[in-house]
Amino acid sequence: MGDPYGSPHTPPTRVTPRLRRESPVMLSEEAARIMRGMANEPVRHETYTHGHAPATVRQHAQRTADEAAAFLLPELRTGMRVLDVGCGPGSITRGLAERVAPGEVVGVDLSTETLEDARRDAAARGLDNLRYEEASVYALPFPDASFDVAYAHQVLQHLREREAALREMLRVLRPGGLLAIRDIDWETVAYWPEDPWMDRFVEVHLKTWYRNGGEPAMGRRLRALFNAAGVVDVQVTSAVWCYTTPADTIAWGESYAERLLTSPMGARMVEYGYATRPDVEAMAAAFCAWAIHPDAAWAFTHFEALGRKPG
Repeated sequence: MGDPYGSPHTPPTRVTPRLRRESPVMLSEEAARIMRGMANEPVRHETYTHGHAPATVRQHAQRTADEAAAFLLPELRTGMRVLDVGCGPGSITRGLAERVAPGEVVGVDLSTETLEDARRDAAARGLDNLRYEEASVYALPFPDASFDVAYAHQVLQHLREREAALREMLRVLRPGGLLAIRDIDWETVAYWPEDPWMDRFVEVHLKTWYRNGGEPAMGRRLRALFNAAGVVDVQVTSAVWCYTTPADTIAWGESYAERLLTSPMGARMVEYGYATRPDVEAMAAAFCAWAIHPDAAWAFTHFEALGRKPG
């Protein structure tokens, strides 16, 4: 059977980017026994769909606390101790540190190189109430009840064991402490003008994401996750990333084109057999063409959940 999407030079038929996980594989009794034995062992390693290529980190470094933590900022007070899980290059973390100074802010991430950059940035800015540690959300190296606030931006969507991660964040929160989570919902993507290769990108991107164990529609599930964990005083809001100016669409489109060509985002599509390298190149070219189109528009929704640890 030939490639149903055609050759790299023939745009595929438009598809609707609404995907779900592939059907589960039936396990043998022995495999099932092993899986049961692992059930209480939190996952220590995840396959990060976006990766830490320079193009990805540069884009993430544009994020700010004023935008990404706007739902949390009114609750912050001077002297609070704040944990930022999955802090990446620290552009949001430093904004939190400025808000609660002299209270301490700790950022944790698994990328050694990204944390080194974040430390240099904090030192250059004189933020002596901010520090970074390399750590997993599944095993935070802090005592129980040691933070007033635990925050995570675009983290749970990449995790296989989201419930375990949330429990660990709650563990290090003091009773009555604030839990603040923001995650995107990639199934709300809307863009114009339509392009079959960009449609193909959304389809394959989500399929790859699910293969990696993540949940690209995590945002809409945050309220349910908080309720199941026993978080109280839950408030859920939403915000939209909207790119409609020439500067915004060029920055967004060119960044995604570069990420497709240089990061695991595109490489894993090929590795998993969901696309060929020429397909990935065609997707990147489509993003570049879209970016400079005078009618270009892109938007998708983020959900923000804020609540308190009982007690």
